Amino acid sequence: MSIAIHIVHRELARITMINMDKQGNLIIGEPELRLILPLLKQNLALVYEIDGLKEIAYAAQKLDQMDLVQHVCEKLDELEAQLT
Repeated sequence: MSIAIHIVHRELARITMINMDKQGNLIIGEPELRLILPLLKQNLALVYEIDGLKEIAYAAQKLDQMDLVQHVCEKLDELEAQLT
């Protein structure tokens, strides 16, 4: 998997950038929290899924189950294809 930035991360970065003052302080109010919380939940799900797939691939490789490793790599490639 190459290094890429998921849509969730771009949106979190955008919200952060527009809510920073000139000194670099992040100003977060109720409206910003309502935008950020669903993105943080999406990020958690994404990290959980990627880490889980990597653990499965590692265990499968240790057990010389290369068909399973290939299947997991395909799933990781599908996730990567969603990145923009």
